[in-house]
Amino acid sequence: MIRAIYTLITGVIVTLLASVMTLVTSIFGAYSPGVNFSARFWTKSILFAAGAKLEIEGLEKLDLNHNYIFIGNHQSHFDVFAVFSILPVTVRFMAKKELFRIPIFGWALTSSGSIKIDRSNHEKSIKSMNEALKKIKQGVSVAIFPEGTRSEDGKIGTFKKGGFVLAAKGGIPIVPFTISGSRFILRKHSLRVYPGKIKIIFSDPVQTENCSYQDRDKLSAKVRDIIISNYDENYNESPS
Repeated sequence: MIRAIYTLITGVIVTLLASVMTLVTSIFGAYSPGVNFSARFWTKSILFAAGAKLEIEGLEKLDLNHNYIFIGNHQSHFDVFAVFSILPVTVRFMAKKELFRIPIFGWALTSSGSIKIDRSNHEKSIKSMNEALKKIKQGVSVAIFPEGTRSEDGKIGTFKKGGFVLAAKGGIPIVPFTISGSRFILRKHSLRVYPGKIKIIFSDPVQTENCSYQDRDKLSAKVRDIIISNYDENYNESPS
């Protein structure tokens, strides 16, 4: 429990500090080096406080001159920290609208170019996807957790189709990534934090330039199968 308290206190302080840094540096642009530094400072500090170590495979498959839609499974709050801390490209997450309402932190999300998603409103959801496509065309990659929520039992759930429609519409390659182990560091509905390893495998990009809206189900199934093939449900299992 001491680890959880330490991580919580560190998280609050670092989140506040990184948010202020983001608000200041975003004066030079939402995707400026200062904003990206603030995000990585935030994520790496929280991972360090939690005692979370990263094992990464497949980053060499990325072309740093290309933009991607990163799509992966969702196990824990630590997934965002882990992915954000190691990607060598400018990336923004699609985040649920409630996070944007948090004072200071929500303002930082907005000023950094993060994308608000409202899954309860179809029209607003489409608007968010169009905003994401616009950002990608401006030179920013986007990361999505298509399950829409963290897994309850470690199983990989069904995928919502929005990210795949976005990829097909823009002809943007999808990079599937598989996260294993993060659920044992912080379980859903728990405050207890366990030190441990998070493994992330980045797979070869899935090309979409010849895809259309009608291919969304096929794309979703293909990417989900790739993610599942690399998933280790018991990786980093810790005491209950």
